[in-house]
Amino acid sequence: MTQECKVHVANRRWRGLWALVLVASLLGGCTALPDTRGFTVATIQLKEAVGTAGEVVKAEVASARSADAIALGDASARKLDAAWSATMTSLDAMVTYAQSIEQIVDSGNRGAESARKVADSVKRLLDTVKIDATTGASAAVAGLAADTAAFVYGEYAKHVAAQSLEESLIKFGPSLVQITALINAQVADARSLFVVQIETQVEHLRSGDLYGDWIKRNDELGKQQKSATLQLLNLTSAGPARQPAKINELKAQVAQLDLVQRQIAPHMNEYNEKLEAIRRREKAGLSVIGAAENALATWGATQSQLALAVKERKPVNVDSLIAAVAEVRTLTQRWREL
Repeated sequence: MTQECKVHVANRRWRGLWALVLVASLLGGCTALPDTRGFTVATIQLKEAVGTAGEVVKAEVASARSADAIALGDASARKLDAAWSATMTSLDAMVTYAQSIEQIVDSGNRGAESARKVADSVKRLLDTVKIDATTGASAAVAGLAADTAAFVYGEYAKHVAAQSLEESLIKFGPSLVQITALINAQVADARSLFVVQIETQVEHLRSGDLYGDWIKRNDELGKQQKSATLQLLNLTSAGPARQPAKINELKAQVAQLDLVQRQIAPHMNEYNEKLEAIRRREKAGLSVIGAAENALATWGATQSQLALAVKERKPVNVDSLIAAVAEVRTLTQRWREL
């Protein structure tokens, strides 16, 4: 074989190798995008589960009303209705966002077009989650809402021109973290109102109109019993021959105090039972609200994992989110059984 033929053959081999590399590259670029329907389904379940946190707080407001701890027209109830209505709107917006991302991913990576749709989905989510003075949110949440809006709109301006679906999902990750934190703050606002309702009922229970006088009398008796018993112990430990009259007097006093305490015991038992019931509801309610806050935080983390899964063409793992939702449901059921 001549040198010219050898060069020709070598060139053909190199061209064949580059063709294989090109085909492999194209096939890699066309690898199917992952299915994100699981994220959408889990987000819908999250909305339904977190919604029960509002039921917990509303139920405690109703308990406070029925116990006459708060007036029928108390402003806290109106504040809760407005604030929780805004929170439910936010949860609905999360579902809409998840559905929009599912549709965008299902359509395939269309470069800048897909990126723009992702950016617009994030912006619509923020536009819906934003709160105003009519929502009944606390000043802290209102301030966080303003900061979140400023941040996300800034990110939108910077990343709206992203050139691919993957790039856009990754770049808007911090915006989703901020938005999720805002929604979580709305739930935390409900937590604060829940605690207020609990303590209002406890204070009402301890008032003079209900058990306050019995509690005061029981405390006084306890102090008197402790003092008389201590004196009696000191005298008897010195020997039976010392101050027998005083010993008999103290014994009579302790017996009388014990009799009076037994007489008020039914009132104290009733008070303690009612207080225990309130504290049980408090513990169960705080568990539900805490689980709801955790589930929302998990949603934000899962959204970040979704963006990475799309980039790496890997399945979207929503196991942690599903587990967090299940925890909310379990704790809600326990609360309802109280």
